[in-house]
Amino acid sequence: MSAGRLVLVALLLAGARATPAAAQWVTADEQAYLQARHNWVFRRAYPGADRLFNGFDYGHAILYETLLTRPGADPARLEQREFRRLVEGVLRNPPALPLEEAAIEVEYARLVPEVKLMFDWAHGLHRQIYDVWADERLDPPAKDAAVAELLRYYRSRPDLALAAVPKSLELMEGHRYSLAFRERYPRFNGLIWAYHWMQVGLYDALLVEAEAAGRQRRVAQAVGRFWQMVAAGLDGLPYLMPMTAVVAPRFAARYPEAAAIFDNLHALHDVVSDILASDLVPREAKRAELLRLAARYRDAASDTVAHDEWRAMGARMGAANQGGPAVDFEPELPRPTVRRGAPHHEAMGH
Repeated sequence: MSAGRLVLVALLLAGARATPAAAQWVTADEQAYLQARHNWVFRRAYPGADRLFNGFDYGHAILYETLLTRPGADPARLEQREFRRLVEGVLRNPPALPLEEAAIEVEYARLVPEVKLMFDWAHGLHRQIYDVWADERLDPPAKDAAVAELLRYYRSRPDLALAAVPKSLELMEGHRYSLAFRERYPRFNGLIWAYHWMQVGLYDALLVEAEAAGRQRRVAQAVGRFWQMVAAGLDGLPYLMPMTAVVAPRFAARYPEAAAIFDNLHALHDVVSDILASDLVPREAKRAELLRLAARYRDAASDTVAHDEWRAMGARMGAANQGGPAVDFEPELPRPTVRRGAPHHEAMGH
């Protein structure tokens, strides 16, 4: 067992001792990547983009740990100090390998190891689909077959797998604590959304070109666009959560189940941030609420909308408010049409 795995096991055991057993019984465990010859190809072919994802993982981890362990702290701690450390330090020189996030988000991993493992499982799917489309040995039909196998493998863990059908925006924003994070920490929230923009946008950068050189160029352009957003300050960051069908329409049309999983992943990230940031959810109630919402995002039978409706909702929200598409974009950043922090139903004119 690796040192990182030992850290996580120790944290789970520590968490189980720290609270009553009935409230902290953990049934989820880790699972390795699906073994395949395409594993780690993206890391070799696109090391700059791959390392950025490692830096983004640090950003999520330090965010959750700070929200949980420093309730009521001056927003400047995240909005200025941690933001600068992340943008000017970690992302400029990101780790070469994925981090063991449990070593950073210690208290958060103790509080809800199940939710942490859900995020890890979905992030693993992200990385393996990049690998498939970065592997120049595979033709498009072989890539489609490999993605289908990855989705079957992902769904083999119903205790961790997010629903492969779109969820309503009401599930993300219809709670008494909703919007707490984006209202209190607009800058850090915008950075997280820029990360999610690139996370799904790279798929279209890989899909749109037939040759390796074209893929390299498109990925570099998408990474450059991310840095253009960051360099423009708060106004350059997405105003609404980027939707896969808007940012990467080719990928969403080709793999609608994967697109739904990733939109649900990003929505759950927002929900977790709201629960941790909100004073309306006391510390002793946060675990139960986090587990409740995580379960609803795994459930494929509730809070769902049809794929066509989901795509239409994303379009009505406005591509300019979500950072715009990740390929064939104009040199200038898009001009948003909504106020920052607006709920998504307001952006759709409801």
